Amino acid sequence: MENKRLQFLQSFIGKHFTESPSPFAHWLNGKVISVEKETVEIEFEIRKEMTNPVGMLHGGVTAGMIDDCIGINFMVLGLEKFYPTINLYIDYFNPAFENQTVIVRTKLEKLGKTIINIKAEVINKNTTKIMAQASANLAVSEMKIPN
Repeated sequence: MENKRLQFLQSFIGKHFTESPSPFAHWLNGKVISVEKETVEIEFEIRKEMTNPVGMLHGGVTAGMIDDCIGINFMVLGLEKFYPTINLYIDYFNPAFENQTVIVRTKLEKLGKTIINIKAEVINKNTTKIMAQASANLAVSEMKIPN
């Protein structure tokens, strides 16, 4: 299963991930930059509807981008059961604005029997500044992942 998921996601490198089962992921419209078993890199173009009243990328959208990429990182691990996010801690450092591009990089830190920890970094591609750093824990559930 692991290789099929990994290969499937790798087939989107350089393209928008149009096959996500998540409507929110379709709205985010991320482009796959790289996918490995323990790391994922996705690029997002900031659109007007993603910004807050002062024109910066909305923190909630940033959190959504991070969580979506963490979910992709989780899926390529090839596990049988679903691990939903149980917490997501984010530090915000720098802004991004409409028509800029951000890159979300995730990295598996710990794969335990019941808890997975994944870290993320968000980079503004236009300024090369770190916008945010995050850490999330995912906990095993009884739900099986469909093939």
